[in-house]
Amino acid sequence: MNLRDNAVSPFEEEQHQARLAKNARLRELRSHASWLAFDPHAQFHDEIDLSVIFEESALRNRL
Repeated sequence: MNLRDNAVSPFEEEQHQARLAKNARLRELRSHASWLAFDPHAQFHDEIDLSVIFEESALRNRL
């Protein structure tokens, strides 16, 4: 067996590291979510962040 057959490309290694980081963040999020308690009387306010749209518009106007 040749060593090149077992070699991992830098791109594959980068993807592997990204998956590991994503899974670690998901585990952390699940851990924090387990502490939340459902409150049927809580008031929730939906907010939509449009700052990206305005930033893109400003960038286009500068060009």
